[in-house]
Amino acid sequence: MSHRVAVVGVGPGRETDISGRSHAFAYEHADAYRDRDGCDVVACADVVPEYVDRFAAEYDVPEDGVYEDYEAMLDSVDPDLVSVCTPIPTHADIVIGCAEHGSVEAVHCEKPMARTWAGARAMVHVCDREGVQLTFGHQRRFGDPFRRAKELLDDGVVGDLERIEISWGNFFDNGTHSLDLAAMFNDEHRGAWVMGQLDYSTEHVRYGVHTADHAFVSWQYENGVHGVAATGDDVPLSDGPYDFYDCWFRLVGVDGVVEIGRRDGLGLAYRRDGEGWTEVEVADEFDGRVDRAIDDVLDALDGGGETELEARHALNTTEILFAGHESSCRRGRVELPLAGVYDHPLESLVEAGEVTPEHEDDRPPHPSETGENEDRDDLREQ
Repeated sequence: MSHRVAVVGVGPGRETDISGRSHAFAYEHADAYRDRDGCDVVACADVVPEYVDRFAAEYDVPEDGVYEDYEAMLDSVDPDLVSVCTPIPTHADIVIGCAEHGSVEAVHCEKPMARTWAGARAMVHVCDREGVQLTFGHQRRFGDPFRRAKELLDDGVVGDLERIEISWGNFFDNGTHSLDLAAMFNDEHRGAWVMGQLDYSTEHVRYGVHTADHAFVSWQYENGVHGVAATGDDVPLSDGPYDFYDCWFRLVGVDGVVEIGRRDGLGLAYRRDGEGWTEVEVADEFDGRVDRAIDDVLDALDGGGETELEARHALNTTEILFAGHESSCRRGRVELPLAGVYDHPLESLVEAGEVTPEHEDDRPPHPSETGENEDRDDLREQ
């Protein structure tokens, strides 16, 4: 099948990929589309004219496909597949706008899902209602270390999974990847409860959203498997995440342990009880594979099957993410499904002046972070 592809939020380009402020994912999406038969990038939009002009020149987007306003782009071009690579606070409105437009059959949106829990739910609700395939950029689940670790679990190398331990990056932006991988390891089971504590001593805004310095969060899935995340962005780079664990992921089974991203440099290793460590050779793909993610999106769209990146999987992950923040506010355990929460709890505390970081973030805002947006709260009464 052929697809007319549009990209919203192209960013400043490959050479100015600024983690936490702006990212070049639009270029990675477009590279994958360009390399696949039947995909034609026909339009692009960004609120910064020089960004969209640069992107259009690289991908030969015609002049009548270049826009600052994504809604005008949709009306003029009628794409059937849209990649959304804008900052987090704009995701919900843009995805919903695409779903309600009429021509769009699928939306592939970068993660995390949305700035608020209401926005995340609304995106899924509207796309379901409109019959639009919605997926999210959790491409790390296609990385070789994680796929091979899942194979070890499925093969019963360490017995039934009992606990997942995580120590990698922050709990919101990077946490959405970590929790998505945890869900993959646990066969996409939903969470049952979450309990956590966050620290926000330094003002830290990633892709337009306040993000905790440190978090310690525990949860249990409906099938009884436990998760524990001890995360932090301000751990010195020389030490990596190893203040907490000796690896990024530890998968504890009844008969042994699998570790991913170890301190000793091993990408993947396992140990059965009473035995030594066995290294598993893996490709260095800890950031995942955007091209394989796009393949997954297109395969599902063309064949009508289910994509690994489907919105329901992302929503289950995001529920744990927001519940961890809400637990810190309540100072207690949060039962799932997450009810009565519509905002991003940390953001709301910051905006109300109830949480004041001791150290300010002195980085100037990126132009793409300054736009006005309000997440939809269509589901407040549902």
